[in-house]
Amino acid sequence: MRAMRYATSLNTLLATLLIGLLNVAQADESAYNQGVEAWRTMDYVEARKQWAASIAEGGPDAAFNNLAYLLYNGLGGDVEKERAVELWRKGAALAVSEAQLHLGHAYEDGMAVDKNPALAYAWYLCTISNANRLAASDEAEAGIKESAEDARDSLLPALDAAQRAEGERIAKLLVARYGQRLMLDETPR
Repeated sequence: MRAMRYATSLNTLLATLLIGLLNVAQADESAYNQGVEAWRTMDYVEARKQWAASIAEGGPDAAFNNLAYLLYNGLGGDVEKERAVELWRKGAALAVSEAQLHLGHAYEDGMAVDKNPALAYAWYLCTISNANRLAASDEAEAGIKESAEDARDSLLPALDAAQRAEGERIAKLLVARYGQRLMLDETPR
């Protein structure tokens, strides 16, 4: 009898472990993760497909940024700058710091949007604020923050006083809505 209970307990444990392993395998096989794997192997067509599926499934918000990057640069298909900017806007609204950074670049360059240095500056400030909250524990966020600081610093000499003030005003609104508290006194003058 004792051996039978032991076997039943062992079978229950094995079944529980097997179900857990299947759940982990299914999580690893999400459309988002399949897109990441396709990106790593430079299969951009597949990455586009998987990240589009991830967005449709309500997957991680980072899929907006990743798919937009492929579309903007024509990786894995046609260049679709307007669609990319729309996806970056959606990602930026979901506080995806890298989408905010790319949106800033689009406004700075005037690609698929009207060129607007003040708005570019505002998105860079929002990115810095947003990425800063995770930078200490997340290497990718630290890199995004550094890239946004570099973009901000290279844009600053091209801004006149009115553009800078407008950018800072807009940044406060963006951070309140899509990021963390902005410390404008930390921006270089």
